Amino acid sequence: MSGGVSNVTVENLFIWNSRRGVRIKTAPGRGGYVRDITYKNLTFENVRVGIVIKTDYNEHADESFDPKAVPLLENISYTTIHGEGVRVPVQIHGSKEIWVRNVTFRDMSVGLTYKKKHIFQCAYVQGRVIGTIFPAPCKNLDLYDEQGHLIRRSDAQNATDIDYDI
Repeated sequence: MSGGVSNVTVENLFIWNSRRGVRIKTAPGRGGYVRDITYKNLTFENVRVGIVIKTDYNEHADESFDPKAVPLLENISYTTIHGEGVRVPVQIHGSKEIWVRNVTFRDMSVGLTYKKKHIFQCAYVQGRVIGTIFPAPCKNLDLYDEQGHLIRRSDAQNATDIDYDI
């Protein structure tokens, strides 16, 4: 992605026997934006990493890219996400240069196959969890009840819980 992607809805998707479920990938030098993306009613079965946002995917068509052109990632929501046999349900890998902003998770329950310390992984992300989700979300996200009332504001938005051994 080097231009812009916005106002996209992905829904009613069943992904099975895959290394990745849904993924957004970009890097410095790409510029542009990814915003207003909605994922609804996703089911994962035997998926290594369910949801991935990666901001250090450093593949470029040639050497003439501008490394100072950083993309904007914002307003990405995941609602009604379920599955079984998922090793890492969520891995959001923002960076100091490319934050992932306003990410929302609601109604998520994913059965795990592997007991890792950080199974819901986040770095340089700002967003929220609405209601109860499983597994427990990373500390980078604010917690809200089902009615949208703030329960706990994150104090660790730039903490990193990324485990590269997946």
